[in-house]
Amino acid sequence: MNWTKLLFYILLIILLVMGAFFYRWIFANLVYAMVFSYILDPFVSWFERRRVPRWLSVVGVYLVILGFFTWVTARFVPDLIRQGNYLFDLFKSGQHLSGQYIVTIPFINGVYEFMQNLDTQIPGLALAPKMIEILDNANSTLAGIPKLLMDNYQNILSTLSLIATIPLLSFFMLKDKYKLRKAALELSSNRYFELCFILLRKFDTNVGTFLRAILFEVIAVGFMASIALGIVGVRNPVLIGATAGVANIIPYFGPFMGGALAVLTVLINGGPLIMIVYAALAMYIVQVIDNNLVYPLVVGGTISMHPLLVLLTVIAGGWYGGILWMLISVPMVYITYSLVKVLYINLKDFRII
Repeated sequence: MNWTKLLFYILLIILLVMGAFFYRWIFANLVYAMVFSYILDPFVSWFERRRVPRWLSVVGVYLVILGFFTWVTARFVPDLIRQGNYLFDLFKSGQHLSGQYIVTIPFINGVYEFMQNLDTQIPGLALAPKMIEILDNANSTLAGIPKLLMDNYQNILSTLSLIATIPLLSFFMLKDKYKLRKAALELSSNRYFELCFILLRKFDTNVGTFLRAILFEVIAVGFMASIALGIVGVRNPVLIGATAGVANIIPYFGPFMGGALAVLTVLINGGPLIMIVYAALAMYIVQVIDNNLVYPLVVGGTISMHPLLVLLTVIAGGWYGGILWMLISVPMVYITYSLVKVLYINLKDFRII
């Protein structure tokens, strides 16, 4: 037995474990930065093929993204701040959003009157008072949100600072893509160099194609939802459409979230009942187009997970980490599955297992 080599591997494992423990807090940021890099890489490569230096290509793509977000901020944020201040004042006062006040909103008032009629016909049912009680409890919960945010401002700022590091990490990953790939391949021995090269190439192809397909679906759904909601007259259609597009990443549950947001916007603005129907119908049409045209053509060809496995993955992600993990659970499971599948097939081909 070569004790020198054994001691070297033991020390190497210890160092890797210590490094993983030290950097564990930014591991998630590293994963998000990799996802961001995979999405932007085709655009950077497009500039690079036209003889633009890679670092300048990355800067150019970042400037385009920055310009887009600047336009969105200038266009929509002021109106959102005004609405947010209005809601904040209501939540802070509390009394204006009492159950008795909420039931005066046209659509909710119709539901309340229906429950009153049931109470009249069925003695002892008391649905209307229960509805007032539920609305009062919901109001109390919402009124505590500003205080909750103020009490946890340090955690919020810490999270925002970590999020801000994602574009920076992604910048270096994109700029030094070939150096990082070469360094990763140099870690393998000559015996497994070809295997590692094939694995890395297939992993890049599978993961990149899948993530870009998801991004295209998000943009398509957001664009269609914005147009549909704008046609029926819902306020802030672009913001709602963008949110619906992101929520659409969550299989089965995401579309309902987008529709619920559109309906909730109509309710907050005191829209008539027919406007709620129009908003729900618009989101339904968007989902029909997505499920029958966009998803099968764009995403369906890149993923082969059984619907039951997708549903269980989403539920497990929700239990583990809430909405965020519902968003990323299916992509993470699929990427892991793709890596294991490619690894197994190539290990068999090279007769290693």
